[in-house]
Amino acid sequence: EELLSYGRQIRNPYLRGVIEYYFEKDEKFIRTFKGHSAAKSVHHGFAGGLLEHTLSVVKFCEYMVGQYDILNKDLLYTAAMCHDIGKTIELSPFPENDYTDDGQLLGHIIIGIEMIDDAIREIPEFPKQLASELKHCIVAHHGELEYGSPKKPALAEAMALNLADNADAKMQTLKEIFKDKKAGEWLGYNRLFESNLRKTTI
Repeated sequence: EELLSYGRQIRNPYLRGVIEYYFEKDEKFIRTFKGHSAAKSVHHGFAGGLLEHTLSVVKFCEYMVGQYDILNKDLLYTAAMCHDIGKTIELSPFPENDYTDDGQLLGHIIIGIEMIDDAIREIPEFPKQLASELKHCIVAHHGELEYGSPKKPALAEAMALNLADNADAKMQTLKEIFKDKKAGEWLGYNRLFESNLRKTTI
């Protein structure tokens, strides 16, 4: 319901239609999305993790929209809500929570673009440029080619989405690493962060 409240703020009828297509009308997608993980491991790799991660990313985007007037709120909110919808197909449901054949062969970014296309085809006269801008945000949300994005961000909204996604993923990963660890204890070199990590003493 909290995530949907952001979708209701989208005024552009075409982008609103994309949100409605998946998050309001597709009951199978809604059930899958609510119970899915956002990853096999690393961050949000638990039931409900995809919803939790998506909401957190949208909240980061809400902050940026308030700070930077160059951002198109409707485009950014739509992209943020949809950026990881491909993970509902990339990963199998629990208890397996493992990569599917399409997950291995295509990955969630390509799957997500195909899903966006499915929605766009059902919305009459969807503007071609707007479709390309939305799809670019999804395509570029990992930010770097070596991180799996076919394109690097070319739009401010794509850059904002990449920063929000990266920030939430890294902070959640630290949260999970620090769980049950003692404050002040050095944990050793972490390959993901390329640093020796330590939980803060309070």
